[in-house]
Amino acid sequence: MTDPTALIEKARLSWKGERQEEALALLENPSLQENPTAIFLAGEIHYSAQNWGAALNKFRRCLQMDPNFQAAQTYVDLILNILGFFHTDQFNP
Repeated sequence: MTDPTALIEKARLSWKGERQEEALALLENPSLQENPTAIFLAGEIHYSAQNWGAALNKFRRCLQMDPNFQAAQTYVDLILNILGFFHTDQFNP
């Protein structure tokens, strides 16, 4: 199966079926390495697993390919907010 649309849909179904590793493996197909939709989906999978670094890398890659990819920018902002959060009461005795 080398049709990019079919691979992305199969990966999406795998992810929805809680088979994240299978979905990510499908998205590593060489024919999808320059496909922003596939890279975005990989970012969503990493995000849902709280793999912030991997998700951030995927979303930033989307933005390199398409600076107007608003959903990817939203995820970047969310992740940076998560990574930048700290609870001030935990640092004050």
